[in-house]
Amino acid sequence: MAKVTYNERSWAIDVISEIGLHLANKSWHFKSAGGESTISNEKSSLFPDVLIFKDQTRNIILQGWELKMPDTPINDAELIVNAIKKAKILQRDSFILWNVKSAVLYSKQGDSFAILKTWNDIDINKRTEVKPKESLWKSLLHTILSDLNGYFESGEISDEVSSEILAVDAIIDVILENISSTAENIRANFRRNSRLEAKINNWWLSSATEYGYNPSAVKDASNKLPTISKVILTDWVFKIIFANVLKRHFNEARAIESINNETSVEQAKEIIASISEHCNFWNIFSDNLAIEFISTSAWKQIIQLNQFLSSINIAGIEIEILHNLLQSSIVSAKRKVAGQFATPKKLADLLVRLTVEDKEGVVIDPCCGTGTIINQAYLLKEEYEFNQDEIINSIWASDKHSFPIQLSTLTLAKPNNIGKVLNIFRKDVIELVTGQNVTFKDPNNGNDIVKLFPTIDYVVSNLPFIKSKEIQVLNPNITEINSFIEEEAYTTKSLSGKSDIFAYIPFYLHQLLSENGKIGLILSNAWLGTDYGEIFLELIQKFYDIETVVISGKGKWFDNADVVTTFLIAKKRNPNTPIDQNRTISFCTLKESINEIPDIKQLSENILLETENEIVAIQNYSVNEIANFETIGVPWCGYFANLNWLTEVSEKLIDCNQFFNFTRGERRGWNALFYPAFGHNIEAEYIRPVLKNLRGTSGLYCSADGEAFCCSRSIAELEQLNHSGALQWIRNFENQNNETGVPLTQSLRKANMLWYEMKTENMADFVANVNYDRSLFIATFENRSFIDQRMIGLSLKEDFQNENRILLLALLNSVLSMFFIESFGFGRGLGALDLRATKFERDFKLLNFQLLSNDQKQRIINAFQPIANRNRLPLKQEIEQADRVNFEKVLLEAFGIDEHFEAIKSSLLDLYNIRFAVKNI
Repeated sequence: MAKVTYNERSWAIDVISEIGLHLANKSWHFKSAGGESTISNEKSSLFPDVLIFKDQTRNIILQGWELKMPDTPINDAELIVNAIKKAKILQRDSFILWNVKSAVLYSKQGDSFAILKTWNDIDINKRTEVKPKESLWKSLLHTILSDLNGYFESGEISDEVSSEILAVDAIIDVILENISSTAENIRANFRRNSRLEAKINNWWLSSATEYGYNPSAVKDASNKLPTISKVILTDWVFKIIFANVLKRHFNEARAIESINNETSVEQAKEIIASISEHCNFWNIFSDNLAIEFISTSAWKQIIQLNQFLSSINIAGIEIEILHNLLQSSIVSAKRKVAGQFATPKKLADLLVRLTVEDKEGVVIDPCCGTGTIINQAYLLKEEYEFNQDEIINSIWASDKHSFPIQLSTLTLAKPNNIGKVLNIFRKDVIELVTGQNVTFKDPNNGNDIVKLFPTIDYVVSNLPFIKSKEIQVLNPNITEINSFIEEEAYTTKSLSGKSDIFAYIPFYLHQLLSENGKIGLILSNAWLGTDYGEIFLELIQKFYDIETVVISGKGKWFDNADVVTTFLIAKKRNPNTPIDQNRTISFCTLKESINEIPDIKQLSENILLETENEIVAIQNYSVNEIANFETIGVPWCGYFANLNWLTEVSEKLIDCNQFFNFTRGERRGWNALFYPAFGHNIEAEYIRPVLKNLRGTSGLYCSADGEAFCCSRSIAELEQLNHSGALQWIRNFENQNNETGVPLTQSLRKANMLWYEMKTENMADFVANVNYDRSLFIATFENRSFIDQRMIGLSLKEDFQNENRILLLALLNSVLSMFFIESFGFGRGLGALDLRATKFERDFKLLNFQLLSNDQKQRIINAFQPIANRNRLPLKQEIEQADRVNFEKVLLEAFGIDEHFEAIKSSLLDLYNIRFAVKNI
């Protein structure tokens, strides 16, 4: 006959039974005990072995007990840590540890737990003695219960409990400890399931940016499986919690209680599918990507969570408490999984208030993500006292992926709309069609409900950040929107192939909007300052009247190192009607962190009424004024500053390209070949001086800091000339491969060039950075030099070779020139200015020195010499230096525009501060 082992589980069940017997007919502060269904011998168990309840119906947990056999010391560090973790999950201020022999009561003191009471040891030292000597431990148990009641009676341990059932945040923390095991399980399944790998790779391309990663970056590739593992683990938490909450409303949801230790993942999926069939919420219960590959350890914890929720009396718990449980699940998941890339609530609130004028209108977020934005639209309608049916019928949300749909559905699943059909469904934004059928489930009977997708009045959304390279894989058909643009606007222009996906979506949305419909979109700031952004701006103004653009002047809205975001609020227009040239556009800068702004409604009203205050700065420009600014060369990213001085000053400007040739540093892709290290032995005629970067330049004069290999002769010519140094250098690389394994002889090949050739046409007299930081300047070479790819070279045209170089250097480094440099680029996530070479060459302007007399020129040179002879300073310090102020005064007086100095300086500082606002500086 098999030997029966008496273990922790066996003893715990006996303890629970004895507590029940002992409490019978007692009117103590606790009335019952439980926990049988959640007892686990796993180290990673989520819940205590014994639960002490305040009531007979087991609704309110007062305390958890952790039980061990005598061979586990009562002061075991791991035992204590796990017990504290479980107390935090239950949000309780005390717990008991008991290893049969010894017992200890811990209570919360401040932010930590400390021993409040210990009980004397009893004579049980081995697990084999526990059952035979049960009278000893039962006697100790009775003493523990009596003493414990005394602590509750005296108030030394409070019997007040949190309104929440459990701390979902802490549960998700524990379950996310299974990320690596789940990722490894997925990886193992790749060996026998190519389709799974392909699906996950496709998901990563379209979703990586939502979790803070670049889908194309090699350094981020290792985060793919851990990220989807987070999604899988959190998905299961949602399914279990929501199904248990639904028991309050639908008896069919009680099927969730059948998931136990013997239930496989596949069986659990079938149970959940059956619940959805009767209760709707397929968005939450659907079979999401790879959820069946949850690791074994994680699955055991999910079962524990389900058994715990199954063991408590959900039907007796107030609906608001259940709703809190649900909402805390969502908040936790947004922080743990979607993380810092979920839209902040106050940002969503501002976007919705600025966009939605008529609160009766139909609102959609077609890229709904975690549901924050569409929830704010819901709350806005509640604020104006629409009833639930009116709100639900006028709120729509969709997304390409199931996990965002799940989060959005949970966000909108409020106590007063359970049982109603929420218009949330899975669909790519570019597949939405007015009048198409959308099928939902009636939660009351499981029947299909077909709704027609309506004409939309307001689109509010945080559009995805997907680069052009990924678009070709994920949405290859989206470029067909160019045909719509050309046909509707009677234009031959189309969006650039380099456009991010957000540039295409507003044109698709145009077809879904009502006659005066509006879009309120969160976009990357790239549309304000890139080459493709210029085309986007020209075209979108044919289809929309842009009303408001909002940018942060303090802190980033999303904690993403690569993306700085903006608002665009615009009203639909007929692309074939004339544009009102007198209509104004507001450019708003938030001067306070969005999360620190106390009253978003008041802020939105200030923006709508164009009222500046300590929180928001507003610049209003008419369409006609903007056209003039664009003619001068200032792009949209410059309009957040006051430009009222610009028109008058522009009369004194001249295009730099009239007297400079612009060159860009050669990009050949293999620095070891083209920038030889010391001791290369290459013949001198193939070596050119090169400036690799300006980081080592402290002033305005620079010198080459390296050498470049520039050879345009064939191997045969080199052999005939017996130029063995160059020959040997080339042969050092002809059998090498690049990082992806492609031979350099192929990867470096260019039309009409030898594979090892680098042109020398881009020798420069002056040099500008492509990426500026805190100092804005253009340096000059002491001797004309070759430049690397991260710089822009300016070489004087033949007719201007005799012009004074110091005068040109002075003009290139005036505050006015700094303003143009700052306005021509756009800020990256770390505060760097990304200067566009094409824009710089086309539009960079200087004060026209041809208008000056020789005496004026000399006075400018004299005033500039002190600046030229010292080190540069960060911009804010530089423009306050006495020699700088004197120089600017002399320079602007020479052109008769000195009254604008303070305005120019202020505009420069405004743009500079906005760029660095991402660093909260």
